[in-house]
Amino acid sequence: MVELDCGRKTLKYMLFVINCIFFALGAVAFGLGIWALVDKYKMNVLTKIGAASSNFNINGLLESAAIVLLVGGLCVMIIGFLGCCGAIMQKKCLLCSYAIFLLLIVVLEIAAIAIAASFRGKVTTEMKSFLRQTINSKYQGRVDTKEPFSLALDYAQVYFQCCGIDSYADFNGASAWKKTGEKGTMKIPPACCKLKDKDALLKHQKYEPIDWNCPYNPTAINSNMNKIICVVFAFCIIRAMRGGYSDMTGKV
Repeated sequence: MVELDCGRKTLKYMLFVINCIFFALGAVAFGLGIWALVDKYKMNVLTKIGAASSNFNINGLLESAAIVLLVGGLCVMIIGFLGCCGAIMQKKCLLCSYAIFLLLIVVLEIAAIAIAASFRGKVTTEMKSFLRQTINSKYQGRVDTKEPFSLALDYAQVYFQCCGIDSYADFNGASAWKKTGEKGTMKIPPACCKLKDKDALLKHQKYEPIDWNCPYNPTAINSNMNKIICVVFAFCIIRAMRGGYSDMTGKV
C-alpha cells in the first residue's frame, strides 16, 4: 500500500513538472506570435516581397503562421495549466478537460501535417520561381553593390557554401551582372567560389577566393558550384533585405 501511494505521488509530480514545461513552451510560442504580428516593419518588408509574386502571397502566409503560433501557444498554455492544476489538486473535471484537450491537439496535428504536405510543393515552387526571377532582374554579382537582394544572396552563398537556386546556371540570365572580368568572362559569381575568409565579405566587403581563376574556370575543388541553395535560406535572404542589408554595409 505504501509503495502504491509512493507511485501515485511520483506520477503526480512528474505530470506536474511536464505540464509546467508545456505551459512555459506555450507562453514562449504565444509571445513569439504576438511579436511577429506587432512588428509591422518586418511585415511591410514582406508585403513588398510578396507583391513581387502575383500568384503567391508570402506576407499572408507568414502572417497566418504567426496567428497559428499565437493560437497554438495559447492552447498549449491552457493544456499545461489544466494538467498542472489537475495533477496537484487531483480534480477529475480538470483531468478530463486535460485529456480532451490533448485529444484535440492530436487531431489538429494530424490535420496540420496533411495540410503542410499538400502545400509544401507549391511553397517550394513559388519561392524558387520568385528567387530566380529576382536574380534575373536584380542580381549584380559585385561586392560593392548597394542592391539589397544581390548582397543578401551573396551573403547566403558565401556562408552556406552554395551556388544558385537550382544550379549555378541560374545566373546565366542575370541581366544586371557584368560577367566580363580581368581574365575573361565569368561563369559563376565570385560568391560561389570557396573563400579564404568568409567573414571578410561581411566585415570588409571583400572576396578572397582560394583560387582567383574560380569565377572563370570553376571546379568542384575551388567552388561551390555543385551545391545548390536550399529554399529555407530564402528566409535568410528576406531578413537580410530589411533596411538595405545594413549589416553588410556596416550600418547598425
